[in-house]
Amino acid sequence: MAFRIIPLAAFLAALPALAFAAEPPERYALNLSVVRDGVEVVAARTLIVEDGTAEISISDGDQRYEVNAELSPVQGDGDDTVLALYANISHADDQPQEPRLLIQRGETARFETGREDASGAMTDGLKLTLTPVAAASH
Repeated sequence: MAFRIIPLAAFLAALPALAFAAEPPERYALNLSVVRDGVEVVAARTLIVEDGTAEISISDGDQRYEVNAELSPVQGDGDDTVLALYANISHADDQPQEPRLLIQRGETARFETGREDASGAMTDGLKLTLTPVAAASH
């Protein structure tokens, strides 16, 4: 009996470290920035967790922008590594934009809307970025 307890105890002791190392981050930074004449003039950041929601409101002095976002695992295909970011971006009286971004868990996603110059760089518009936040080391 003691022969079985020692290997089982060693396995159980190592299990939390294995589980922590295998799990990707569950928290993400949600950044919203306003670009004018190619320069970021204002930005805001909040945290969002999987199966959670977040809100961001910012103003660049002339305009006010609001984002309501939801981050959810994609259901139905048996692959739990895909997340969906649903966002509702409101600006003044404009019709809200509602991007849906699909990303691999632990990856970064970005949505941009606005005007670009000939090289493809944004000159005026909004950037919404989702970035994984590294878990605190134990």
